Amino acid sequence: MLTKEQYLPLLDNCDYIDKILAYPDESSAKRNFRNELAANKYDTVIDLQNSFSSRFITSTIKPRRLYRFKRHRINRWIRIHLPTQRHKLQIPPPVAIDYLNTASPLTALDDSKGLVLNVNTHSVIRIKELLSSYSEKISVSNEVKPLLLSPGARHPTKIWLAEHWSKLMQIAYEAGYKSQVLIGSKEDFKLLETIKSKIDFPVLNTAGTTSLSELVALVNSGSALISSDSGPMHIASAVNTPVVAIFGPTTPELGFAPFRCQSEIVQADELLTCRPCHPHGPVKCPRKHFRCMKDISPDIVFDALERVMRVA
Repeated sequence: MLTKEQYLPLLDNCDYIDKILAYPDESSAKRNFRNELAANKYDTVIDLQNSFSSRFITSTIKPRRLYRFKRHRINRWIRIHLPTQRHKLQIPPPVAIDYLNTASPLTALDDSKGLVLNVNTHSVIRIKELLSSYSEKISVSNEVKPLLLSPGARHPTKIWLAEHWSKLMQIAYEAGYKSQVLIGSKEDFKLLETIKSKIDFPVLNTAGTTSLSELVALVNSGSALISSDSGPMHIASAVNTPVVAIFGPTTPELGFAPFRCQSEIVQADELLTCRPCHPHGPVKCPRKHFRCMKDISPDIVFDALERVMRVA
């Protein structure tokens, strides 16, 4: 398995992977690394990216057999740019299924189960200590699993309004969710502190304080996760934690919804035809109204949480 170095912790405990390779960031290191790959003379490559970089890598390796993920580029382009034609389009399968289909010539079969992500034992211990300290501070039993909230996202327009997040957390607290934990990267810290400043009960902000492996353990420990359309949403799917996903400029039809897990998707009214406006979320709302996020009320998200918890 070849991936970027920053994502290596996700593969820590995958005992079905024989060797993990880290793709470097620096240009000269990339060149040397590609030469090393070519020297290994791999006979088969499964390219699950089908990007410029992955094509460059595979052209260096020159495998005898190459299986490449097929992107639904035309479907996606029409869905984004020609809203009046969307009703004519087929909905592509989830990307996870497309990945599986890519490997099907090698007899990869669908077991009808969900994603799999193992949890690092050392990270579990660290997270248990962190949550135990927080539980003691708020006078809640260690047995109570926290409600996890992931407001951040790499793309700004995927971020629900801070005041909506704080209102949602207040509603949840009054409904009995006394243990609440904000998660995110170090880049999300300021946003999470802004959200935290608008509520009147103690919340644990873990942004930037947990490694990727510890984040997996933390998501695994939660009663549920409420998240933007971002990485933690997929982690929740892979560790089977119930998830409420908030979709704004993107839509589930693009292939990246929670996969085969207990989940609820919350999104703006379907009459808002300007979405999806971008495959990943633009920097700013093209229409300058940002209704895809503003129109999603905290009450709607909390109702979705209650539904997902009743089934969990």
